[in-house]
Amino acid sequence: MIELKGMISIQLLKKEAFCGSDEKMRYRLYKEETDGEVKLAVAYWFTPYCWQTTPKEEKTIRYFEFNTEGIWQAVEWLNAISEERKNDEREEDSDN
Repeated sequence: MIELKGMISIQLLKKEAFCGSDEKMRYRLYKEETDGEVKLAVAYWFTPYCWQTTPKEEKTIRYFEFNTEGIWQAVEWLNAISEERKNDEREEDSDN
């Protein structure tokens, strides 16, 4: 489970991206500005490689409001994806 309380803030994301992992899932939260609008971009991928070396088509990106509430919504979303993946893997293991 991803727990970022006390580790991340809007002030940090204004300056740099935040990367992490949860077992096989890698993720990145970062500020993205398009057409004058600032959003919190959140990406995840399931390769052992870092952001820079993972092909774009292997990443999933979703956008949230660039505020504290957006961070916690993003963490909730990432945890749901991670849990879903773990459940799928457990089912595959039990089928074998």
